[in-house]
Amino acid sequence: MRPFLLAVGLFGLVVSLAAGVPGTAQAQATCRAECTSQENACLQRTGNKGQCGGKAQSCLAKCR
Repeated sequence: MRPFLLAVGLFGLVVSLAAGVPGTAQAQATCRAECTSQENACLQRTGNKGQCGGKAQSCLAKCR
């Protein structure tokens, strides 16, 4: 009986962890999209790719 309960418990743990992964991936994708949007807005305002690219990289580092 105990191995069955252990198997059911492990299955529940795996399912709950797997359910959290898409949320994390979605949050990272949203963060990256926001960084890209901010970079494009900066490029339109300033035309300075070096300045805007640096800001985008620091923003993307926070998404991980």
